[in-house]
Amino acid sequence: MSAPVADVIVVGLGAMGSGALWRLARRGVEVLGVEQFAPGHDRGSSHGQSRIIRTAYSEGGGYVGLAQRAWRLWEELEGEAGETLLERSGGLLLGDADSPWISGARRSAAAHHLAHELLSAGEIRERFPQHRLTDPTVGFYERDAGVLRPERAVRAAVAVATAAGAGVVEGQAVREILPDPERPAVRLDDRILVARQLVVSVGAWLPRLLPDLELPLRVVRRVQTWFEPPSPAEFAPDRFPIFIRSDDGGGDGERSWYGCPTMDGTTVKAALHEWPGLDEPVDPAAGPRPPDETDAKRVAALVEEGLPGLGPGPSRMQACMYTLTPDLDFIVGRRRDLPGITVLGGFSGHGFKFAPLMGEVAAQLALTGATDQPIDLFDPHRFDARAAERS
Repeated sequence: MSAPVADVIVVGLGAMGSGALWRLARRGVEVLGVEQFAPGHDRGSSHGQSRIIRTAYSEGGGYVGLAQRAWRLWEELEGEAGETLLERSGGLLLGDADSPWISGARRSAAAHHLAHELLSAGEIRERFPQHRLTDPTVGFYERDAGVLRPERAVRAAVAVATAAGAGVVEGQAVREILPDPERPAVRLDDRILVARQLVVSVGAWLPRLLPDLELPLRVVRRVQTWFEPPSPAEFAPDRFPIFIRSDDGGGDGERSWYGCPTMDGTTVKAALHEWPGLDEPVDPAAGPRPPDETDAKRVAALVEEGLPGLGPGPSRMQACMYTLTPDLDFIVGRRRDLPGITVLGGFSGHGFKFAPLMGEVAAQLALTGATDQPIDLFDPHRFDARAAERS
């Protein structure tokens, strides 16, 4: 096999891969990134003008410290790139007091002593009149939440990394990953690239590129929609926090939808996160099917009821993909059966906010085999028993 072309090759330059490329390059590591499209593309899970970042984590207190570290790294990336990548708008969770979103956020805030406010329906109407809601609804408000610009952030991380010496190969798909304890490699159409370590962060393509993992990942379609309010200023980041609204759905499954303030001065984003019957499988090679009238009606009905100032229907829509694990926690780390490889995947629709931190973790693992971040929750071996049962 050929001599290594880099100390580390990063496969996939989406959210996490671009973060890994940046964190490795700033250490002076000889690193090469390989991306089948171009950084900031719209074929995966890192596009759509906005992504939520929040700190009081409903999904579990184990994410809070990671979120706090991610905030600092986003600000560091902004400083190095010389451009704005996030807007601090605050965050508002809405639902019944015992809903998972509200109760989970309260537990994580209490455990980590996070500043927050619990608001009654009347207080929500007074402070955030854009929302229409019923009296049983309560609100959890935190200042440490906001909006990230995903395409801009990915391109910024790659640009800063290349300025620090990283190499990038664009427009070439990796056909095969070749594990090895000392000389792992990737096969392209016309050549094999050898490194001393690989970081594999390919989102929905992970099961295809590493089939021996037998990870129980599901790739599903999601649709983002944008509405044009008559008064965009009412939905600016300083007046309209990011939000997540939950609905028990009468017991037929978890229901939640979310939205972001206007990032372009003309449109406001709203989309479904969890909803019964929403998880339509996707072949990542073909991509999610385009949005249709059914998608528009689903969100428009919620907006008409809950955010009447946004207008009658979406002005545009865009599809993306979630790559879901069974427990909705991430997959981050090394596998004993994949020597020379650090795996990042399964970010389950809530991972983008952690991108620079996951890049830092990947850099540490690739260089030393260990990390100072608490990532036991994301152990890539935690599904092994389930895979053994299937076989």
